[in-house]
Amino acid sequence: MGMQRFLEGRMSFVRDLLRSDVDVTYGDIVLVTCAVLSACAAHRWPRAGRDSDKKKFTRLLIEHSAPEFRTSWISIPSLLNDGLIGEGETPWGTPGSECRIFCDDEIDLALQEAVARFPQITPQKIREYSYASLIYKLLRCAYSHEYRPHVSINEVEASRREARISYIGRISANGTERRVSFHLEYLIRLAEYHVSILP
Repeated sequence: MGMQRFLEGRMSFVRDLLRSDVDVTYGDIVLVTCAVLSACAAHRWPRAGRDSDKKKFTRLLIEHSAPEFRTSWISIPSLLNDGLIGEGETPWGTPGSECRIFCDDEIDLALQEAVARFPQITPQKIREYSYASLIYKLLRCAYSHEYRPHVSINEVEASRREARISYIGRISANGTERRVSFHLEYLIRLAEYHVSILP
């Protein structure tokens, strides 16, 4: 119970920071929240010495999250950014939607749907674009190692609608890149959930 109480305190601290007058950034909240998730993974598998931090982190989110968190869902814009699919295979390929902001419910797919829709990509490769994997790569690692967002992250939520993730286009030298916005409320609730079920 000591570890659980400590992590509950970290999440209360995050909520208090957001309500306070302290100048707190997206990165500050993400750093603490991802550290709590890492602690939950390490606590769940303390003797999994051969398992990497990444494996434990993503396994925690995929195997032990409630279904509403959709941690195994696949980020279609992230597949697009890495050139694994074309824009015509996404809702942005619909005329008039080229600059639209999309939320996760409108564009992303469950793992099995993504595997069926994109048979040219191996299932193992597609799993690298799950929310769990992207939270690890784009948020946990980027902020832990460099205290700055991954180039694919947009720290300002692209949509004010309630969502897990939203996406916005940014013009770059390579054309339009789709930036990912993991909504803070989603990340906080995800961490709070894992603290609540800490074994």
